[in-house]
Amino acid sequence: MLRHFVKSNARSFSTTPAAFAGRQGVRRRPAKKFDVEEMPKFEFDDQTTIGHNLFDNIREVRQYLRKTEFELPKLSVFAKPFEPPTSNQILKFKTHTYLGEGHPVERKVVLSVKVADLKLNDTERHKFLLLSGPRYHVDTDELIMSSERFPKRQQNKKFLLDTLHKLINEAKDMKDTFADVPLNLPKPKTRLEFPKEWLKPKKEESSSIE
Repeated sequence: MLRHFVKSNARSFSTTPAAFAGRQGVRRRPAKKFDVEEMPKFEFDDQTTIGHNLFDNIREVRQYLRKTEFELPKLSVFAKPFEPPTSNQILKFKTHTYLGEGHPVERKVVLSVKVADLKLNDTERHKFLLLSGPRYHVDTDELIMSSERFPKRQQNKKFLLDTLHKLINEAKDMKDTFADVPLNLPKPKTRLEFPKEWLKPKKEESSSIE
């Protein structure tokens, strides 16, 4: 059997990056930047960390004071006179806003409306209160609903409006009036008044001048 030997003139090469070539076995000395023993001696020529934090707070307060003095008066151009709600504007929406930071409660919307303002007859009112359940408050004759299931405030407001419209449409649907279902409403809370006879008598001013 003949064996053929082929001699290659190709030059061998290495896949090691050039950055690591010739550095095998060399260890870097760890930096002692934050070592207490290597820190320079404090010569009392600068403020401490607490002092710098105090100065930062003073600068921030002065920045807001300058805005209050020079920028806030410019907003008076956009001021509008207060207009009380008309008789047709019966819905009230309550929201919360946190200035300077975000908060999960900002997306929450609370809707309140007087049931008497919905102009329902006795049958429709009976069915409407049954469908409302505990969201109806006897003391103020208000329907109060809240929503925070959606990430945006406008979405929760739209959801409450749609829910109110569905309640009104169901109350006006006379296919089933729920007349045989009793309406068990809690008794209104009685407001206690302080007895007048318990008040201390006023001291009569003496007319005599000593």
